[in-house]
Amino acid sequence: MKSHHIATDRLSLFPLTLEQLRLYLDEPEELEKGLGLSVSRSIITNRLKRALGMKIEKMDRANESDHPWFSYWLIVIRETSFGAGMAGFKGLPNENGEVEIGYGIDPECQGKGYMTEAVEALVAWAFQNDRCLSVIAPDTKRSNIASNRVLEKVGMRVYYETEDALYWRIDKESN
Repeated sequence: MKSHHIATDRLSLFPLTLEQLRLYLDEPEELEKGLGLSVSRSIITNRLKRALGMKIEKMDRANESDHPWFSYWLIVIRETSFGAGMAGFKGLPNENGEVEIGYGIDPECQGKGYMTEAVEALVAWAFQNDRCLSVIAPDTKRSNIASNRVLEKVGMRVYYETEDALYWRIDKESN
């Protein structure tokens, strides 16, 4: 598989392989040995475990060249060599050229701009692909103030609202 890597001012991002996702889920210490850095345990909630399971299933069926669209990208803070969080897409862009993004970061690393930096970099990566015309973050709970702030800071705009959620998007032309 072609190696994918994104470097920002403070971060390194790379998509975890199928085997690395399995290790993160079942044997994080083995993942750490293989990567040569420590990774957050606090982000592995029951919800993320379910999401990882779904990603693994989808990656098992997808072409290996498409895995970066299905996997989580590990967000490594270079200064500390700490895998602080993950961000990723929920698959290839759909027939409308839209791809959904999701993310999470260790509570100890929140409020420092890392997630904004990571999401901005991943959006730019996605827009390098001709198939991707929009990145969306639908059904973001209004109560998740930090996540909504990240989406706003990366230039996303609300395109739909419900009583308890905002639906965000950024289009390639506006980026």
